Amino acid sequence: MELFDLLAARRSVRQYTEQPVSRQDLEKIVKAGLMAPSSKNLHSTEFLVVEDRGILKAMAHCKPRFVQMLEQAPAAIVVMGRVESHAWVEDASVAMMAMMLQAVELGLGSCWVQVRHMTAEEKGADGQCLTSHQYLARLLDLPEGVEVEAILALGHEVKKQRPRTLEEARPERVHWGRV
Repeated sequence: MELFDLLAARRSVRQYTEQPVSRQDLEKIVKAGLMAPSSKNLHSTEFLVVEDRGILKAMAHCKPRFVQMLEQAPAAIVVMGRVESHAWVEDASVAMMAMMLQAVELGLGSCWVQVRHMTAEEKGADGQCLTSHQYLARLLDLPEGVEVEAILALGHEVKKQRPRTLEEARPERVHWGRV
């Protein structure tokens, strides 16, 4: 499949069958993330692959909305950046995109679950709501020095979605020479 077709076919999938994602497919998806460009070749992005259904269901409480797909996803990849890098957010975002395109090529559905700048409903010892990162760091025993950018939910689609058309992508956003 050509890159344009992969981009058109990539849709946010929020409903998955119970069929597990194979270890081979998960490894290929993570390899795509590893091969993504990295600022100054620092490779600041780290990945945590989660297949445990109980942990996935708990991860679905990292923020109050737009995360329910994790409750039924057979797998997810937590994408983190080492915060000492000036471009960890960009590096993690590029890795997410590479993994989403790899998932499409493998016939899998995925959905980007935003974590950075989000808040969980659970409160900390100070009575304040935890950030989504704090919630996940506690749940997943994440090391110091990394920050969660996002989670990539993965699975086999319940219903195949049609590719997006160029018109739906709003080409009027492209400007030539000046805005």
